[in-house]
Amino acid sequence: MSSVPDPTLERTFRGHKSTVTSVCFSPNMKQLVSGSADNHLMLWSFKPQLRAFRFVGHKGPINHCEYSPSGHLIASASADRTVRLWLPSAKGESVSIKGHTGGVRSVSFSQDCKKIITASDDKTVKIWTLPSKKFLCSLNGHSNWVRSARFSPDSRLAVSGGDDKTVRIWDVSRHESIGVYQDHSEGVNSVAFHPDGTCVAAGSADRSIKLWDLRSNALLQHYPAHGDAVTKISFHESGNYLLSSGMEGSIKVWDLREGQLLYTLHGHQGSCTSSAFAPTGSFFATGGEDKMVMVWKTSLSTIIGGAQEPVSVKATKPRTVGGGQPLSYNSPKRVGNALNESMSRANNVSRVGGSPIRSPFRSGGNNVNSSNAVDRSHLAGLSGNNTGKEFVLEELTSGDVGDSDLLTGNVPQSSDAPPLNKEQLPEVLAGTLDHIVGQLDGLTRTMALLDKRLSLQEDMMARYVYRESEEGEGK
Repeated sequence: MSSVPDPTLERTFRGHKSTVTSVCFSPNMKQLVSGSADNHLMLWSFKPQLRAFRFVGHKGPINHCEYSPSGHLIASASADRTVRLWLPSAKGESVSIKGHTGGVRSVSFSQDCKKIITASDDKTVKIWTLPSKKFLCSLNGHSNWVRSARFSPDSRLAVSGGDDKTVRIWDVSRHESIGVYQDHSEGVNSVAFHPDGTCVAAGSADRSIKLWDLRSNALLQHYPAHGDAVTKISFHESGNYLLSSGMEGSIKVWDLREGQLLYTLHGHQGSCTSSAFAPTGSFFATGGEDKMVMVWKTSLSTIIGGAQEPVSVKATKPRTVGGGQPLSYNSPKRVGNALNESMSRANNVSRVGGSPIRSPFRSGGNNVNSSNAVDRSHLAGLSGNNTGKEFVLEELTSGDVGDSDLLTGNVPQSSDAPPLNKEQLPEVLAGTLDHIVGQLDGLTRTMALLDKRLSLQEDMMARYVYRESEEGEGK
Protein backbone atom coordinates (compact mmCIF):
# COMPACT_ATOMS: atom_id res chain seq x y z
CA MET A 1 0.00 0.00 0.00
CA SER A 2 2.85 2.42 0.67
CA SER A 3 3.76 2.52 -3.03
CA VAL A 4 0.24 3.46 -4.12
CA PRO A 5 -0.17 7.18 -4.83
CA ASP A 6 -2.56 9.15 -2.66
CA PRO A 7 -5.64 10.80 -4.19
CA THR A 8 -4.80 14.07 -5.93
CA LEU A 9 -6.96 17.04 -6.82
CA GLU A 10 -7.02 17.25 -10.61
CA ARG A 11 -9.65 19.82 -11.58
CA THR A 12 -11.68 22.62 -10.00
CA PHE A 13 -14.81 24.11 -11.52
CA ARG A 14 -16.29 27.47 -10.53
CA GLY A 15 -19.58 28.89 -11.78
CA HIS A 16 -22.30 28.21 -9.22
CA LYS A 17 -23.59 31.13 -7.17
CA SER A 18 -24.50 29.09 -4.09
CA THR A 19 -23.77 25.78 -2.35
CA VAL A 20 -23.17 22.82 -4.66
CA THR A 21 -25.64 20.15 -3.54
CA SER A 22 -24.98 17.29 -5.96
CA VAL A 23 -22.38 16.02 -8.45
CA CYS A 24 -22.44 13.17 -10.98
CA PHE A 25 -20.17 11.93 -13.80
CA SER A 26 -21.52 11.02 -17.22
CA PRO A 27 -21.16 7.30 -18.00
CA ASN A 28 -18.76 8.02 -20.88
CA MET A 29 -16.60 10.24 -18.65
CA LYS A 30 -16.84 13.22 -21.01
CA GLN A 31 -18.90 15.47 -18.73
CA LEU A 32 -19.78 16.20 -15.13
CA VAL A 33 -23.09 17.64 -13.96
CA SER A 34 -23.63 19.54 -10.72
CA GLY A 35 -26.70 20.94 -9.01
CA SER A 36 -26.83 23.88 -6.64
CA ALA A 37 -28.94 25.85 -4.22
CA ASP A 38 -28.80 28.62 -6.85
CA ASN A 39 -31.59 26.71 -8.71
CA HIS A 40 -29.27 25.87 -11.62
CA LEU A 41 -27.60 22.84 -13.13
CA MET A 42 -24.08 23.20 -14.51
CA LEU A 43 -22.77 20.88 -17.20
CA TRP A 44 -18.96 20.79 -17.26
CA SER A 45 -16.83 19.34 -20.05
CA PHE A 46 -13.45 17.74 -19.38
CA LYS A 47 -12.05 19.09 -22.64
CA PRO A 48 -10.54 22.50 -21.78
CA GLN A 49 -11.63 24.08 -25.06
CA LEU A 50 -15.31 23.26 -24.52
CA ARG A 51 -17.47 25.66 -22.57
CA ALA A 52 -19.65 24.91 -19.57
CA PHE A 53 -23.43 25.26 -19.71
CA ARG A 54 -25.86 26.56 -17.13
CA PHE A 55 -29.36 25.03 -17.26
CA VAL A 56 -32.22 27.15 -15.97
CA GLY A 57 -35.69 25.79 -15.29
CA HIS A 58 -36.16 24.99 -11.61
CA LYS A 59 -37.74 27.63 -9.38
CA GLY A 60 -36.15 26.36 -6.19
CA PRO A 61 -32.84 24.92 -4.97
CA ILE A 62 -31.72 21.72 -6.68
CA ASN A 63 -31.24 18.98 -4.10
CA HIS A 64 -29.94 16.19 -6.32
CA CYS A 65 -28.99 15.43 -9.92
CA GLU A 66 -27.98 12.24 -11.70
CA TYR A 67 -27.05 10.95 -15.15
CA SER A 68 -29.01 8.05 -16.58
CA PRO A 69 -26.95 4.84 -17.04
CA SER A 70 -27.27 5.32 -20.82
CA GLY A 71 -25.93 8.87 -20.56
CA HIS A 72 -28.77 10.27 -22.67
CA LEU A 73 -30.62 12.05 -19.85
CA ILE A 74 -29.97 13.98 -16.66
CA ALA A 75 -32.55 14.03 -13.87
CA SER A 76 -32.74 16.73 -11.22
CA ALA A 77 -34.81 16.97 -8.04
CA SER A 78 -35.74 20.35 -6.60
CA ALA A 79 -37.31 22.04 -3.62
CA ASP A 80 -39.87 23.44 -6.09
CA ARG A 81 -41.60 20.01 -5.84
CA THR A 82 -40.67 18.94 -9.37
CA VAL A 83 -38.28 16.60 -11.12
CA ARG A 84 -36.83 17.63 -14.47
CA LEU A 85 -35.35 15.44 -17.18
CA TRP A 86 -32.73 17.23 -19.27
CA LEU A 87 -30.95 16.50 -22.52
CA PRO A 88 -27.20 16.94 -21.83
CA SER A 89 -26.68 19.37 -24.70
CA ALA A 90 -26.13 23.09 -25.23
CA LYS A 91 -29.85 23.79 -25.67
CA GLY A 92 -30.74 22.72 -22.15
CA GLU A 93 -34.08 21.19 -23.17
CA SER A 94 -36.07 19.63 -20.35
CA VAL A 95 -39.42 18.19 -19.33
CA SER A 96 -40.96 18.50 -15.89
CA ILE A 97 -42.52 15.78 -13.75
CA LYS A 98 -44.95 16.92 -11.06
CA GLY A 99 -46.58 14.76 -8.45
CA HIS A 100 -45.03 15.37 -5.05
CA THR A 101 -46.65 17.77 -2.59
CA GLY A 102 -43.33 18.61 -0.95
CA GLY A 103 -39.81 19.38 -2.08
CA VAL A 104 -38.10 16.51 -3.90
CA ARG A 105 -34.85 15.45 -2.20
CA SER A 106 -33.47 12.85 -4.60
CA VAL A 107 -34.02 11.21 -7.98
CA SER A 108 -32.39 8.08 -9.38
CA PHE A 109 -32.65 5.93 -12.53
CA SER A 110 -33.12 2.18 -12.75
CA GLN A 111 -30.28 0.39 -14.52
CA ASP A 112 -32.39 -0.19 -17.65
CA CYS A 113 -33.44 3.50 -17.72
CA LYS A 114 -37.13 2.51 -17.74
CA LYS A 115 -37.96 3.93 -14.30
CA ILE A 116 -36.97 6.70 -11.94
CA ILE A 117 -37.46 6.78 -8.18
CA THR A 118 -37.96 9.98 -6.20
CA ALA A 119 -37.87 10.85 -2.49
CA SER A 120 -39.71 13.84 -1.06
CA ASP A 121 -40.52 15.97 1.95
CA ASP A 122 -44.11 14.75 1.58
CA LYS A 123 -42.88 11.55 3.33
CA THR A 124 -43.33 9.39 0.21
CA VAL A 125 -41.15 7.58 -2.29
CA LYS A 126 -42.58 7.52 -5.80
CA ILE A 127 -41.72 5.51 -8.92
CA TRP A 128 -42.29 6.77 -12.46
CA THR A 129 -42.01 5.03 -15.82
CA LEU A 130 -39.92 6.24 -18.75
CA PRO A 131 -40.25 7.45 -21.43
CA SER A 132 -43.97 7.99 -20.68
CA LYS A 133 -43.26 9.88 -17.39
CA LYS A 134 -46.32 8.15 -15.95
CA PHE A 135 -46.71 7.74 -12.21
CA LEU A 136 -46.38 4.05 -11.32
CA CYS A 137 -46.73 3.81 -7.56
CA SER A 138 -46.15 5.49 -4.22
CA LEU A 139 -44.18 3.74 -1.48
CA ASN A 140 -45.61 4.79 1.87
CA GLY A 141 -44.10 3.99 5.25
CA HIS A 142 -41.78 6.82 6.29
CA SER A 143 -43.12 9.11 9.00
CA ASN A 144 -40.94 12.10 8.12
CA TRP A 145 -39.09 13.67 5.20
CA VAL A 146 -37.46 11.14 2.87
CA ARG A 147 -34.04 12.36 1.81
CA SER A 148 -32.68 9.59 -0.42
CA ALA A 149 -33.94 6.65 -2.50
CA ARG A 150 -32.24 4.34 -5.00
CA PHE A 151 -32.92 1.19 -7.02
CA SER A 152 -30.94 -2.00 -6.56
CA PRO A 153 -28.65 -3.00 -9.45
CA ASP A 154 -31.31 -5.38 -10.81
CA SER A 155 -34.12 -2.84 -10.13
CA ARG A 156 -36.20 -5.39 -8.22
CA LEU A 157 -35.61 -3.67 -4.88
CA ALA A 158 -35.29 -0.10 -3.69
CA VAL A 159 -33.83 1.49 -0.58
CA SER A 160 -34.79 4.77 1.07
CA GLY A 161 -33.80 6.75 4.13
CA GLY A 162 -35.16 9.82 5.86
CA ASP A 163 -35.58 12.02 8.87
CA ASP A 164 -37.56 9.32 10.70
CA LYS A 165 -34.13 7.70 11.34
CA THR A 166 -35.03 4.57 9.36
CA VAL A 167 -33.70 2.83 6.26
CA ARG A 168 -36.41 0.95 4.37
CA ILE A 169 -36.10 -1.81 1.78
CA TRP A 170 -38.89 -1.98 -0.81
CA ASP A 171 -40.12 -4.67 -3.18
CA VAL A 172 -40.66 -2.67 -6.37
CA SER A 173 -43.09 -5.10 -8.03
CA ARG A 174 -45.26 -5.49 -4.91
CA HIS A 175 -44.95 -1.82 -3.91
CA GLU A 176 -44.40 -2.65 -0.26
CA SER A 177 -41.75 -2.45 2.42
CA ILE A 178 -39.97 -5.75 3.13
CA GLY A 179 -37.45 -4.54 5.68
CA VAL A 180 -36.75 -1.67 8.07
CA TYR A 181 -33.41 -0.84 9.73
CA GLN A 182 -33.60 1.44 12.76
CA ASP A 183 -30.00 1.53 13.94
CA HIS A 184 -29.36 5.25 13.33
CA SER A 185 -30.04 7.71 16.12
CA GLU A 186 -30.71 10.66 13.79
CA GLY A 187 -32.03 11.27 10.28
CA VAL A 188 -30.62 9.37 7.28
CA ASN A 189 -29.24 11.66 4.57
CA SER A 190 -27.95 9.23 1.95
CA VAL A 191 -28.46 5.57 1.01
CA ALA A 192 -26.81 3.32 -1.58
CA PHE A 193 -26.81 -0.28 -2.80
CA HIS A 194 -23.59 -2.26 -2.92
CA PRO A 195 -22.73 -3.05 -6.60
CA ASP A 196 -23.54 -6.75 -6.08
CA GLY A 197 -26.94 -5.89 -4.57
CA THR A 198 -26.46 -7.94 -1.40
CA CYS A 199 -26.12 -5.10 1.08
CA VAL A 200 -27.03 -1.44 1.57
CA ALA A 201 -25.25 1.48 3.21
CA ALA A 202 -26.54 4.66 4.81
CA GLY A 203 -24.97 7.91 5.98
CA SER A 204 -26.69 9.79 8.77
CA ALA A 205 -26.90 13.08 10.62
CA ASP A 206 -25.67 11.10 13.64
CA ARG A 207 -22.22 11.27 11.93
CA SER A 208 -22.05 7.54 11.24
CA ILE A 209 -22.15 5.17 8.26
CA LYS A 210 -23.76 1.74 8.58
CA LEU A 211 -23.96 -1.28 6.27
CA TRP A 212 -26.58 -4.06 6.42
CA ASP A 213 -26.76 -7.49 4.79
CA LEU A 214 -30.05 -7.88 2.91
CA ARG A 215 -30.01 -11.68 3.19
CA SER A 216 -29.66 -11.87 6.96
CA ASN A 217 -30.86 -8.33 7.79
CA ALA A 218 -27.79 -8.09 10.02
CA LEU A 219 -25.75 -4.95 10.66
CA LEU A 220 -22.41 -5.65 8.97
CA GLN A 221 -20.28 -2.60 9.67
CA HIS A 222 -20.52 0.62 11.62
CA TYR A 223 -18.24 3.62 11.09
CA PRO A 224 -18.20 6.70 13.37
CA ALA A 225 -17.35 8.50 10.19
CA HIS A 226 -17.37 12.28 10.41
CA GLY A 227 -17.21 15.16 12.86
CA ASP A 228 -20.65 16.31 11.70
CA ALA A 229 -23.55 14.97 9.63
CA VAL A 230 -22.69 12.63 6.75
CA THR A 231 -23.97 14.34 3.59
CA LYS A 232 -23.42 11.71 0.88
CA ILE A 233 -22.05 8.20 0.37
CA SER A 234 -21.02 6.42 -2.83
CA PHE A 235 -19.70 2.91 -3.55
CA HIS A 236 -16.62 2.32 -5.69
CA GLU A 237 -17.43 0.24 -8.78
CA SER A 238 -15.45 -2.71 -7.32
CA GLY A 239 -17.59 -2.69 -4.19
CA ASN A 240 -14.45 -2.66 -2.04
CA TYR A 241 -14.46 1.02 -1.10
CA LEU A 242 -16.93 3.64 0.07
CA LEU A 243 -16.67 7.41 -0.39
CA SER A 244 -18.28 9.78 2.10
CA SER A 245 -18.50 13.53 2.67
CA GLY A 246 -19.35 15.43 5.83
CA MET A 247 -20.73 18.76 6.96
CA GLU A 248 -17.45 19.45 8.81
CA GLY A 249 -15.76 19.62 5.40
CA SER A 250 -13.85 16.35 5.13
CA ILE A 251 -13.94 13.71 2.40
CA LYS A 252 -13.18 10.12 3.37
CA VAL A 253 -12.51 6.84 1.60
CA TRP A 254 -13.25 3.62 3.50
CA ASP A 255 -11.80 0.16 2.89
CA LEU A 256 -14.79 -2.14 3.35
CA ARG A 257 -12.70 -5.31 3.17
CA GLU A 258 -10.59 -4.27 6.15
CA GLY A 259 -13.32 -2.27 7.86
CA GLN A 260 -11.15 0.81 8.28
CA LEU A 261 -10.56 4.35 7.10
CA LEU A 262 -8.21 4.56 4.11
CA TYR A 263 -7.93 8.30 3.33
CA THR A 264 -9.07 11.63 4.71
CA LEU A 265 -8.95 14.70 2.46
CA HIS A 266 -9.64 18.39 3.01
CA GLY A 267 -10.35 20.51 -0.03
CA HIS A 268 -13.46 22.61 0.45
CA GLN A 269 -13.81 25.72 2.56
CA GLY A 270 -16.81 24.98 4.72
CA SER A 271 -19.06 21.95 4.42
CA CYS A 272 -18.58 19.25 1.80
CA THR A 273 -22.18 18.70 0.74
CA SER A 274 -21.86 16.15 -2.07
CA SER A 275 -19.55 13.43 -3.38
CA ALA A 276 -19.66 10.71 -6.04
CA PHE A 277 -17.36 8.11 -7.57
CA ALA A 278 -16.95 8.05 -11.33
CA PRO A 279 -18.32 4.96 -13.14
CA THR A 280 -14.76 3.70 -13.71
CA GLY A 281 -13.75 4.28 -10.09
CA SER A 282 -10.56 6.10 -11.09
CA PHE A 283 -11.94 9.50 -10.12
CA PHE A 284 -14.42 11.03 -7.73
CA ALA A 285 -16.03 14.45 -7.54
CA THR A 286 -17.06 16.61 -4.60
CA GLY A 287 -19.08 19.78 -4.17
CA GLY A 288 -19.24 22.16 -1.25
CA GLU A 289 -20.56 25.17 0.53
CA ASP A 290 -17.75 27.15 -1.13
CA LYS A 291 -19.64 26.88 -4.47
CA MET A 292 -16.84 24.82 -6.01
CA VAL A 293 -16.80 21.44 -7.75
CA MET A 294 -13.60 19.41 -7.41
CA VAL A 295 -12.46 16.34 -9.32
CA TRP A 296 -10.00 13.98 -7.62
CA LYS A 297 -7.92 11.17 -9.07
CA THR A 298 -7.49 7.88 -7.19
CA SER A 299 -5.49 4.70 -7.60
CA LEU A 300 -8.09 2.43 -6.01
CA SER A 301 -8.44 0.36 -9.19
CA THR A 302 -4.67 -0.19 -9.07
CA ILE A 303 -4.91 -1.38 -5.49
CA ILE A 304 -7.41 -4.08 -6.41
CA GLY A 305 -5.50 -5.06 -9.53
CA GLY A 306 -7.81 -3.58 -12.14
CA ALA A 307 -11.45 -4.25 -12.93
CA GLN A 308 -12.98 -7.33 -11.38
CA GLU A 309 -16.25 -8.66 -10.09
CA PRO A 310 -17.67 -6.82 -7.07
CA VAL A 311 -16.54 -8.30 -3.78
CA SER A 312 -19.26 -8.74 -1.19
CA VAL A 313 -18.85 -7.29 2.26
CA LYS A 314 -18.58 -10.16 4.70
CA ALA A 315 -21.53 -10.70 7.00
CA THR A 316 -19.58 -10.66 10.23
CA LYS A 317 -19.80 -8.89 13.55
CA PRO A 318 -20.17 -5.13 12.98
CA ARG A 319 -16.78 -3.47 12.95
CA THR A 320 -16.28 -0.04 14.43
CA VAL A 321 -13.41 2.17 13.42
CA GLY A 322 -12.36 5.60 14.55
CA GLY A 323 -11.59 5.23 18.22
CA GLY A 324 -8.29 6.89 18.99
CA GLN A 325 -6.97 6.59 15.43
CA PRO A 326 -5.75 9.81 13.83
CA LEU A 327 -8.21 10.41 11.01
CA SER A 328 -6.81 13.51 9.40
CA TYR A 329 -3.81 15.73 9.06
CA ASN A 330 -4.48 19.39 8.51
CA SER A 331 -1.76 21.99 8.09
CA PRO A 332 -2.78 24.21 5.15
CA LYS A 333 -0.10 26.34 3.60
CA ARG A 334 -1.02 30.01 3.84
CA VAL A 335 -0.94 31.87 0.55
CA GLY A 336 -2.03 35.26 -0.68
CA ASN A 337 -5.66 34.67 -1.63
CA ALA A 338 -8.55 32.52 -0.53
CA LEU A 339 -8.56 30.35 -3.62
CA ASN A 340 -4.93 29.39 -3.25
CA GLU A 341 -5.58 28.70 0.43
CA SER A 342 -8.34 26.30 -0.60
CA MET A 343 -5.95 24.62 -3.04
CA SER A 344 -3.33 24.29 -0.34
CA ARG A 345 -5.82 22.71 2.03
CA ALA A 346 -6.82 20.29 -0.70
CA ASN A 347 -3.28 18.94 -0.81
CA ASN A 348 -3.38 17.66 2.78
CA VAL A 349 -4.08 13.97 2.38
CA SER A 350 -3.56 11.43 5.13
CA ARG A 351 -3.47 7.67 5.13
CA VAL A 352 -4.37 5.82 8.32
CA GLY A 353 -1.38 3.93 9.63
CA GLY A 354 1.17 5.97 7.67
CA SER A 355 2.75 9.38 7.59
CA PRO A 356 0.91 12.22 5.88
CA ILE A 357 1.99 12.85 2.30
CA ARG A 358 1.66 16.15 0.49
CA SER A 359 0.15 15.24 -2.86
CA PRO A 360 0.85 17.55 -5.81
CA PHE A 361 -2.04 19.72 -6.88
CA ARG A 362 -2.35 19.04 -10.57
CA SER A 363 -4.15 20.41 -13.58
CA GLY A 364 -3.55 18.77 -16.90
CA GLY A 365 -0.56 16.96 -15.41
CA ASN A 366 1.24 20.16 -14.35
CA ASN A 367 1.68 21.46 -10.84
CA VAL A 368 -0.36 24.56 -10.09
CA ASN A 369 1.58 27.32 -8.38
CA SER A 370 -0.76 30.27 -8.69
CA SER A 371 -4.41 31.14 -8.99
CA ASN A 372 -3.84 32.07 -12.63
CA ALA A 373 -3.54 28.38 -13.46
CA VAL A 374 -7.02 27.48 -12.24
CA ASP A 375 -9.20 25.89 -14.92
CA ARG A 376 -10.96 29.08 -15.94
CA SER A 377 -11.17 27.90 -19.53
CA HIS A 378 -14.21 25.85 -18.54
CA LEU A 379 -16.08 29.09 -17.88
CA ALA A 380 -15.42 30.42 -21.34
CA GLY A 381 -18.66 30.93 -23.20
CA LEU A 382 -20.71 30.01 -20.15
CA SER A 383 -24.31 29.98 -21.36
CA GLY A 384 -26.29 32.06 -18.94
CA ASN A 385 -29.94 31.34 -19.51
CA ASN A 386 -30.74 27.99 -21.07
CA THR A 387 -34.37 28.19 -20.06
CA GLY A 388 -35.17 24.52 -20.55
CA LYS A 389 -37.16 24.34 -23.80
CA GLU A 390 -39.59 21.42 -23.66
CA PHE A 391 -38.74 18.31 -25.66
CA VAL A 392 -40.54 15.03 -26.36
CA LEU A 393 -39.06 12.23 -24.28
CA GLU A 394 -38.56 9.27 -26.59
CA GLU A 395 -37.34 5.75 -26.01
CA LEU A 396 -33.56 5.90 -25.59
CA THR A 397 -31.19 2.97 -25.80
CA SER A 398 -27.75 2.69 -24.34
CA GLY A 399 -24.84 3.33 -26.70
CA ASP A 400 -21.24 2.32 -26.43
CA VAL A 401 -19.63 3.78 -23.33
CA GLY A 402 -15.95 4.50 -23.59
CA ASP A 403 -13.40 5.69 -21.05
CA SER A 404 -11.52 8.95 -21.40
CA ASP A 405 -8.62 10.83 -19.86
CA LEU A 406 -9.87 13.61 -17.60
CA LEU A 407 -6.50 15.24 -17.32
CA THR A 408 -5.44 15.69 -20.93
CA GLY A 409 -8.90 15.86 -22.44
CA ASN A 410 -8.11 12.95 -24.76
CA VAL A 411 -11.77 12.10 -25.29
CA PRO A 412 -12.38 9.41 -27.91
CA GLN A 413 -13.67 10.99 -31.09
CA SER A 414 -16.37 9.68 -33.38
CA SER A 415 -15.19 6.95 -35.71
CA ASP A 416 -17.46 8.20 -38.50
CA ALA A 417 -14.86 10.66 -39.81
CA PRO A 418 -11.17 9.95 -40.49
CA PRO A 419 -8.56 12.03 -38.63
CA LEU A 420 -7.66 15.31 -40.33
CA ASN A 421 -4.07 15.69 -41.53
CA LYS A 422 -3.13 19.34 -42.15
CA GLU A 423 -0.19 18.33 -44.34
CA GLN A 424 -2.62 16.87 -46.86
CA LEU A 425 -4.57 20.14 -47.14
CA PRO A 426 -3.83 22.94 -49.62
CA GLU A 427 -1.65 25.63 -48.07
CA VAL A 428 -4.37 28.29 -48.35
CA LEU A 429 -6.98 26.08 -46.62
CA ALA A 430 -4.55 25.10 -43.87
CA GLY A 431 -3.75 28.77 -43.25
CA THR A 432 -7.44 29.60 -43.12
CA LEU A 433 -8.06 26.87 -40.56
CA ASP A 434 -5.17 28.12 -38.42
CA HIS A 435 -6.64 31.62 -38.57
CA ILE A 436 -10.08 30.33 -37.50
CA VAL A 437 -8.54 28.43 -34.59
CA GLY A 438 -6.70 31.56 -33.51
CA GLN A 439 -9.89 33.61 -33.66
CA LEU A 440 -11.75 31.00 -31.58
CA ASP A 441 -8.98 30.98 -28.99
CA GLY A 442 -9.19 34.77 -28.76
CA LEU A 443 -12.96 34.60 -28.39
CA THR A 444 -12.61 31.99 -25.65
CA ARG A 445 -10.20 34.20 -23.70
CA THR A 446 -12.50 37.20 -24.16
CA MET A 447 -15.53 35.29 -22.86
CA ALA A 448 -13.54 34.08 -19.85
CA LEU A 449 -12.52 37.68 -19.10
CA LEU A 450 -16.11 38.89 -19.42
CA ASP A 451 -17.32 36.14 -17.09
CA LYS A 452 -14.66 37.11 -14.54
CA ARG A 453 -15.72 40.76 -14.70
CA LEU A 454 -19.37 39.76 -14.35
CA SER A 455 -18.55 37.70 -11.25
CA LEU A 456 -16.69 40.67 -9.73
CA GLN A 457 -19.66 42.95 -10.42
CA GLU A 458 -22.04 40.44 -8.82
CA ASP A 459 -19.83 40.22 -5.74
CA MET A 460 -19.70 44.04 -5.48
CA MET A 461 -23.47 44.26 -5.82
CA ALA A 462 -23.96 41.58 -3.15
CA ARG A 463 -21.70 43.50 -0.75
CA TYR A 464 -23.55 46.73 -1.51
CA VAL A 465 -26.95 45.15 -0.84
CA TYR A 466 -25.63 43.62 2.38
CA ARG A 467 -24.23 46.97 3.54
CA GLU A 468 -27.50 48.73 2.75
CA SER A 469 -29.49 46.13 4.69
CA GLU A 470 -27.10 46.46 7.66
CA GLU A 471 -27.49 50.25 7.65
CA GLY A 472 -31.28 49.88 7.40
CA GLU A 473 -31.36 47.59 10.43
CA GLY A 474 -29.15 50.03 12.32
CA LYS A 475 -31.67 52.81 11.80
